[in-house]
Amino acid sequence: MRGFFRKWGAVALALVLSLSVFAGMDGSSVQAAEDHAEDWMADIDGETMLSSISIPGTHDSATQYVGMRYIFQCQDTSIAQQLVDGYRYFDMRLVLDGKEDEQTLILKHNFAKCKEGGGLFAKALKLSNVLSDVYAFLQEHPSETVILCMKAENSKDDVAQVQKLLYEQIDQNPQMWYLANEIPTLEQVRGKIVLATRFEDAMELGQQKSGLHFYWEDQGDREIVDVPYALSAISDSASLWVQDRYNYDTSDKLDAIVDDLENCQAADDTFSINFTSTSGSGKVGHPKKYATTINDYLLSYDWQAGTSYGIVVVDFATKDLAKCIYETNTFVK
Repeated sequence: MRGFFRKWGAVALALVLSLSVFAGMDGSSVQAAEDHAEDWMADIDGETMLSSISIPGTHDSATQYVGMRYIFQCQDTSIAQQLVDGYRYFDMRLVLDGKEDEQTLILKHNFAKCKEGGGLFAKALKLSNVLSDVYAFLQEHPSETVILCMKAENSKDDVAQVQKLLYEQIDQNPQMWYLANEIPTLEQVRGKIVLATRFEDAMELGQQKSGLHFYWEDQGDREIVDVPYALSAISDSASLWVQDRYNYDTSDKLDAIVDDLENCQAADDTFSINFTSTSGSGKVGHPKKYATTINDYLLSYDWQAGTSYGIVVVDFATKDLAKCIYETNTFVK
């Protein structure tokens, strides 16, 4: 009887050890995938122009906790999590908050405040909160770069004051920022935030501090057009294509997205931003409804390796969707 237990005890032990090995292999595999999402830019040649890289981005990036979520929520993860999942372009909507002599910048979508948490009395999410998360990520992952695209969300705000407070934030950690209005190589901006601004009139800060001039005319018209993307100038030597038909219904929006993916590729001197987000053509938007269909389509899309898709901006971002986009890069060292 003892021999029986010894025999089968040994078998059981071997089985447990085998399972442990396989579990370890699976765990390592998962961890490796997570590490790849966090550091995917490490595999790209540093001499590659930033505009020639396929970059996953998020629309209204700070809306995980936002007022009137049915209408205004576009993300269900934090910016910190989006970074870990592989996203490197973030859509930042800035609004002045507080008394005139004590103003700060908070995040909103339209008139709905983005908040720090989901509680009823959660505080408004400040730009400084987001920057802390981005700084921490870049310090841990110095191979990466992050594009923060800043827009003044409230048309009643003094845009000059928004810019002033923004640059005061930047001046607290100037070594963490790339501020020139020139498309950089990846190596120039590893470990840094690339400033992009959607201000129609930038402050007179000079070529070395204004950030990339990402301004384009609003594309909220519901008219279906043959060419859904538009060209604008970043500088005398650089251009920007943008598809942002945010009031199209699903089928028309998908047509616009695919048109951009297939015909509006990025280049060394040209950024492309392809917004896959829409709130539909109805009176009340519901971004998640549209994102569910659009994201399923994007996950099954025939992404071509070696194609420069530029910045592809999504609602309700997932790790799998980011991976589809960044794995098209083949500029390996």
